[in-house]
Amino acid sequence: MAHNTLALATVGPEGTSHACAVFYAHTLDFTLYFLSETKTKHAQHIGGGARVAATIEANNQDWRSIRGLQLHGWAQPCDRAEEQVARAIYAARFPFLAKAETLAGPLAKARYYRITPDWMRLIDNTLGFGHKEEWTR
Repeated sequence: MAHNTLALATVGPEGTSHACAVFYAHTLDFTLYFLSETKTKHAQHIGGGARVAATIEANNQDWRSIRGLQLHGWAQPCDRAEEQVARAIYAARFPFLAKAETLAGPLAKARYYRITPDWMRLIDNTLGFGHKEEWTR
């Protein structure tokens, strides 16, 4: 996945929806990791674990070259052991984090979250208008 930002959609326990953009990193099996402050609306909606939806695509694409991914899955905070894995994967994708002293304070308030997709749809108009491929876990 060449893109680095995903649009994350959550629904809180009271039924209100929320969407935001987050940087993400991923493993070869499509586990997605993102970093977020625990006080954000989406982190509160996720709580200890919740269903989410997301999209990944480049901005300003011509309709003939649209390529992107839609997904549904389960999001949850990483436990302490997985947080080490998430940190390494995230740092490899975003090396600027290790060098940004100004981020030390915000990073101390943030937590790693994991999204495990159970359904994904690739949309690729470069293969024909409306070309879609779906995957279910």
